[in-house]
Amino acid sequence: MTCEHEEIVEQQAHITGLMLHHVYAPLVEDQHVRGVLPAPPTTDAVRVVLGDKGEYAPERLAAYEIPLRTGDELRTPHDIAALLRTVHTGTHIYPRDKVSTVMGMTLFTVDPATVTPAPFTNDDWTHTLLRCLASPSTEERPQARLCGFLFLAPDRLRLYLDTEEALPGITAADVRPGGVLTALLAALPSLLDEQWLTTTDTDDPHCSRVVDLTDW
Repeated sequence: MTCEHEEIVEQQAHITGLMLHHVYAPLVEDQHVRGVLPAPPTTDAVRVVLGDKGEYAPERLAAYEIPLRTGDELRTPHDIAALLRTVHTGTHIYPRDKVSTVMGMTLFTVDPATVTPAPFTNDDWTHTLLRCLASPSTEERPQARLCGFLFLAPDRLRLYLDTEEALPGITAADVRPGGVLTALLAALPSLLDEQWLTTTDTDDPHCSRVVDLTDW
């Protein structure tokens, strides 16, 4: 296996990991992910199958092939989700040579140059944050261990965290969906100790203190 092909296979695995979420939660409107297929090696692409929840009949499913390479970079799992949301919403005209069939399903070959990706949503941001906290990539104990979460408002999410560095007990961190996710994840453990952001007078019985990071 060449380095280039290994790179594609690894990205395919990352995309599959994200798309698992949309087996149960719709990706767009009432459409769920019904499959993620590795496209033939010569295409450097991924194929995602969409359809109604619980649908199995090939004739009721649609497969979209999206190239993974964009210049010297690879499209991220969220790039793929954004393109799928656009092409599966409204009317899109495909040239005849971009429509075929595979395994009984209609297969559309997407040209990303002609598609404006749908914007990243609050749910996308929240899911990514929770997944990173719940399943950190490091094999060591995470600095901030996610023990729970609660949606408080469309623009407010409470994270229940346990950390060896902070005071004993569970710390609740209120965050605002959006912003720079990587920076928040990196700074989160140290921010839990910031006394000027902390209140212990809380009516939430599930934590010892609340740290307000909504303006961070």
